[in-house]
Amino acid sequence: FSTVPQSFFTMFRCIVASDCNDAEGYPIFLLVSKRYGWLFAAIYCLTTMFMTFGLFNVIVAIFVENVLAAAKTNDQLVKKHRLRDQTYLGNKMVELLMVFWDLYREEENC
Repeated sequence: FSTVPQSFFTMFRCIVASDCNDAEGYPIFLLVSKRYGWLFAAIYCLTTMFMTFGLFNVIVAIFVENVLAAAKTNDQLVKKHRLRDQTYLGNKMVELLMVFWDLYREEENC
């Protein structure tokens, strides 16, 4: 990190391409943890873990929410289409009248 642009470029490579190495090819994480100690390494690992799982959790939550919204919309469209289907309604009305007719005839025979 001799200059600010080089630091920005290194951070860009580390975040976007997961290439966290210095110019000689040594991992930056190991060099920093050797210089600043195990506490930095532990904090870095925990932060990376929480950020990774947190971001994954947000992405999955958005996906599930969109899937549930699409399923609800689809169910509403199917119900609306079914209610507007005159043939379906007519057939169900005939079935209902047949049930009433059968009940009426059974009552007359008793």
